[in-house]
Amino acid sequence: MIAMILTKHAETRIQQRCIPKLVLDLLLEHGAIEHQHGGTELVYFKSKNFERARKQLERTLKEFDKLRETYLIKSNQDEESLIITAGYLNGSPRTKTNL
Repeated sequence: MIAMILTKHAETRIQQRCIPKLVLDLLLEHGAIEHQHGGTELVYFKSKNFERARKQLERTLKEFDKLRETYLIKSNQDEESLIITAGYLNGSPRTKTNL
């Protein structure tokens, strides 16, 4: 996940348009960049970029079952999540042999 700060306008539009935050992460990681006036950039999927993002998601989905026992410890002191540590509840990732 890539760190991002959303403007209030962006939060509203993302919610109105039902765009998952995962898609924003994939755009920031794999999207094509087109520089625009005023110091902004248009980030979008070209076919090649989209296929790269799709392959990443497919690999992630194949591994997802192994991650069922994953946990994280986070601070509850701030509105933003400060992740302190992460691991597996049973000490190791689940494999097909111990599912």
